[in-house]
Amino acid sequence: MPPPQHSSPDRADILRLLREHIPDAVHDLAAIQVEGPIVVTRHSRIFRAQVPGLPTPLVVKYLIDPSTGSPNGGAARVQFEALDRVHRATKIPDPAYRIPVPYFVAESRGIVVAEWVDGRPMTEMLLSSRLTVAQAQDLARRAARWLRHFCALRPLPPMPLDIAGMLHGIGDMENTKLSRYRFARAAFAALRQHAVAAGSLAVERSWLHGDFKSDNLLVDDATTIGIDMYARHESSVAHDLASFVNHWELTLCNPRAWRWWSHRQLFARTFLDEFDPTCRKERRLSYAWIALFGMLGLWDEFTRRRQRTLRHAYLAACFRRIIRRMTRELAEAADGRAA
Repeated sequence: MPPPQHSSPDRADILRLLREHIPDAVHDLAAIQVEGPIVVTRHSRIFRAQVPGLPTPLVVKYLIDPSTGSPNGGAARVQFEALDRVHRATKIPDPAYRIPVPYFVAESRGIVVAEWVDGRPMTEMLLSSRLTVAQAQDLARRAARWLRHFCALRPLPPMPLDIAGMLHGIGDMENTKLSRYRFARAAFAALRQHAVAAGSLAVERSWLHGDFKSDNLLVDDATTIGIDMYARHESSVAHDLASFVNHWELTLCNPRAWRWWSHRQLFARTFLDEFDPTCRKERRLSYAWIALFGMLGLWDEFTRRRQRTLRHAYLAACFRRIIRRMTRELAEAADGRAA
């Protein structure tokens, strides 16, 4: 049975919130323009508000708990706090690599309000039939540079991977439907086999974006803007690197992206080398281990949404193929390190 649907905020709701939280900027309610929802997903509704006197329009993001259909106040609080944390840490903003300016959160309504930023989602650009290989490589470099700027705001001493915690996560996944698949079982075994070696090397650490992928990067000619970050946990930056490349791997399952299949490795190499070339050299094993662990987590989440559709069956086959290849790549990385 689908969850109950709660009504999205209307123009009057948004005007009341703006007047309550930024009264100094709201002088004439009639002059404020509200558009939307412009974007509608399972998790959110996006509105755009133009407030005379403010330097930019505002994005009004209404977050939804997909399991209940109700406002997701916890997620709204987390997203606002992450934006605020990163914004305060940015002493000298770089106009080329930045985040939206946060304004306020209405937790009880599940609403976050921040600066509206113009730009196209990087995924949309990658799916464009007009994008060239060189332009795709440039996007990969811009993603890596944004992440490098982000990590530089909170550098931490290098440490080995938290292998013990992730092995616990593997145990949890082994008790799910994922263990029915032989490619998943082989991947679990490979992660356990190479866990000690992968955790023996100190790796770069920082706070984590938490959902770093091309969907969450907006780009225009001169600016790359990161959105929907969490910046709560501190760990190896390999988690965010793997998140971006894993999302690229799944993007290639989209028929609009099939033309990029022959350039799959080129795009990933360009991204990783721009951020840190050691990800494909001396730290290759640690990165491959994290990447496979992360992809298994995505597959586990996917299997929990089992549907009897052709699209679901196709994506399930994509996951099996990707996991099989990534398991082989982990073994190759381990063999290379041993040699």
